[in-house]
Amino acid sequence: MSKIIISGSIAFQKDFEELTNTLTENGHQVINYPKATDDLSTQFPTLFVDFYKDIEKAEIFYLYNTEKNGICGYIGAAGFAEATFALTRKLLYGQKIQLFLHEEPSEKVACSEEIGLWKENGWITVKNLNTFLD
Repeated sequence: MSKIIISGSIAFQKDFEELTNTLTENGHQVINYPKATDDLSTQFPTLFVDFYKDIEKAEIFYLYNTEKNGICGYIGAAGFAEATFALTRKLLYGQKIQLFLHEEPSEKVACSEEIGLWKENGWITVKNLNTFLD
């Protein structure tokens, strides 16, 4: 059983819930994912801190980057920041965490060059959910 944190745009609520159910049914523990709230401005500080604390507990960081606003493999600023934090755990502190992307980001994604370098160095892998279930 792996402890997994799912990152990605908060707009993907239905997908996050489906991913969580599928992973849980297959013996994994999803410790957090971006959750929508009615009062984001008030709850944001707590949600933000709790999410980063959960990244520290995760064995797998799964960035669910799918099509959004016509951009394939969309990665927003928050998702890239969270991935960078997870990578920092691995590179600077030697902590065991694997980083995965759902799909290859489009060149239109602002951080696509950095993600390309991460892939070249073996720091992140494109790995669809189905491969977690094998």
